[in-house]
Amino acid sequence: MGIRRAAVLLGFAAAASVSFRAAGEETRAHRPAAASLEDASWARPGADIVSLLTTSPGECVKAPEGADEAYAFEVGRAAFRTPFLFGGTAARAGLSCNSCHRDGRDNPDFFLEGLSGAPGTADVTSSMFSKVREDGVFNPVAIPTLVDAVRKSSFGTVSPHGAIEAFVASAVDEEFGGAPPRAVVSAIAAYVGRLNSAHCPASPEKRTLGRAMLDVRHALLAAETALQKGEAETADFLLVAARDGLGRVHARMPGEKLREERAALTRLSAAIGAFRKDAETADAAALIDEFEAAFRVVHRARRKTLYEPSVLERRLEGGR
Repeated sequence: MGIRRAAVLLGFAAAASVSFRAAGEETRAHRPAAASLEDASWARPGADIVSLLTTSPGECVKAPEGADEAYAFEVGRAAFRTPFLFGGTAARAGLSCNSCHRDGRDNPDFFLEGLSGAPGTADVTSSMFSKVREDGVFNPVAIPTLVDAVRKSSFGTVSPHGAIEAFVASAVDEEFGGAPPRAVVSAIAAYVGRLNSAHCPASPEKRTLGRAMLDVRHALLAAETALQKGEAETADFLLVAARDGLGRVHARMPGEKLREERAALTRLSAAIGAFRKDAETADAAALIDEFEAAFRVVHRARRKTLYEPSVLERRLEGGR
């Protein structure tokens, strides 16, 4: 049965001054209450939406060694998970690296009409995202895992490269029309380089409000480090990624009962926006304090959010 979906993509709009944005689209059938959540918008027909939105495969991460490696890892991880790494259609749709490569792995549940053939595939030479690599042929390929990619001698199926960083730069620029700071591209390569099959979790991991907010905190702390290193463009990118992460948390808090929690997220997003205007002289410690205050408000309501499988299931069934 076909139904109209309103895909609400809440996050920072790169060219706007508002804290959150909403974009609607007509696309294939889904249970409507899931449409405002990331991953549901590009899930294959018949996918277990509750499982998809409340668990993830888990990252196979070899822990970084030393402060510099840890910094590069956090920058890369934040970039991997935000659509604002990209440009054009991909950014507007809310797609990120993580959309196709969940936790750096493959994604058998990925499906976008016009881009995918079978579930888990994507046409990376489609004009939907880039005129540079468009070949006029519908030729979707399987989305590969990036785990152990560092062991390969070449990277990419359409336009192979001999180094991870060159491949990442080419994919971001040519496939998806992005133009992030060069340091961010290097950091994504560093992140991918630490995906190691010897460090995969034994079972899928829960996607919780706490984990989502921790990602935001890590992005803010990495932005502070970037400023200390004199990398203003990277810091600004990370602040954008942090606001995007808040938008995804915001989407998991519908309804009148969570109005106060949404307001706390909006205040924090506004504080990050204000910080961006004068980041090099603004008080980073005060911004982290703002984060902690917002976290306390939203975390106490965690059992009422759409991170909870039972709450999400009721919502999908039309309950409140």
